[in-house]
Amino acid sequence: MRPDFLIIGAARSGTTALTHFFRQHPELFVCEPKEPHFMAFAGRQLSFCGPGDDSLMNQLAVTDPEAYPKLFASAGERQVAGEGSVSTLYYHELAIPNIRCHAPDAKLIAILRDPAERAFSSFMYMTSLGMEPCTDFRSALDDEERRIRDNWHHIWHYVRMGRYAEQLGAFQRAFSPEQIRFYLLDDLQQNPKPVLQDLFRFLEVDDGFEPETKREINRSGKPRNQLLQRSMQLLRRSALIKRLVKTVVPAATREKIRAANLEHPEIPRDIRAELIGRFRDDIAAVEDVTKRRLPQWYT
Repeated sequence: MRPDFLIIGAARSGTTALTHFFRQHPELFVCEPKEPHFMAFAGRQLSFCGPGDDSLMNQLAVTDPEAYPKLFASAGERQVAGEGSVSTLYYHELAIPNIRCHAPDAKLIAILRDPAERAFSSFMYMTSLGMEPCTDFRSALDDEERRIRDNWHHIWHYVRMGRYAEQLGAFQRAFSPEQIRFYLLDDLQQNPKPVLQDLFRFLEVDDGFEPETKREINRSGKPRNQLLQRSMQLLRRSALIKRLVKTVVPAATREKIRAANLEHPEIPRDIRAELIGRFRDDIAAVEDVTKRRLPQWYT
C-alpha cells in the first residue's frame, strides 16, 4: 500500500502536533513510526555519526522498499493513510525522486516556522533529550558545520534546516500546486480549527470533525531534574528498551512526564537578531509560498 499523504516538514514546526490531530480523525491513518524517513533514504544503509545516531536514526529508519508499504497495511479500507518524516523536506534532492517513484500521487503537506525560533527549539529539544553536547546555543551554532562534515543527522543542522528557500523551491518546481499545501505553525497554534478544516478538505475527509487541540505536543525545553533526564536519555539510546517502554507506557503519559520536567527559556535576543539576518531570504520564500507577510519573523 502506498501513502496517500506525506507531512514533509519542517522539523520542530508542528508536524508531531499535526500527526496527533490526524490520528484522532476516524478517516485518517498515520503510520507508526510517524517518521520512517523512507523518502529521504530509500534503499540506503544509514551511517550517521552524531550522539545516539547509531542506536536511533540508523536503526529505526525504514529504508527497505519492501518494508515501507507494510507500515500502512493496518489502515482501514476507507482510511486515508500517510506519514510525517521531516527529513523529506530537508533532503529534497533525495526525496523528490523517491516520492515520484513510490508515492507519485501523494498529497504533500509542509508546515513552517520562524526559522530562528525553529533552530532554537531544535537545540532545546536535543538538550531536553540529554543528547546536545553543548551547554549553550551559541556554542552549538558555532559547531554546526563540523557536525555536518562529521555526518551527524539532520536534527543537529540547526541553521541549515531553516534554509527554506531552496527546499520550498525544489518542491514547487517538482509538484503541481494542487498536490502540495503550505501552512504556518503560528496559525496552527493561534487558531487551529480553520487550519485543520482546510487540511481535512485537502485530504478529502470529513472537515466537520474537530480533534482535541488543547494539549501541547512535543514542546522543547531545558530539563529541571537532571536525574530524571539522564534516565530518559538512557531509555532513548537503547532501541530495544525504547520499544519495550512504548508497549507499556502510553505515548501521552510519556509526553506528560517529559514536558513536566522542562523549563522554557527564550532564544537570546542577540542570537535571534543575528539569525534573522542570515534567514532573510528564507523568510521571504515562506512569504511567497503562503502569500502572507510575516513581520514578526523579522524582529
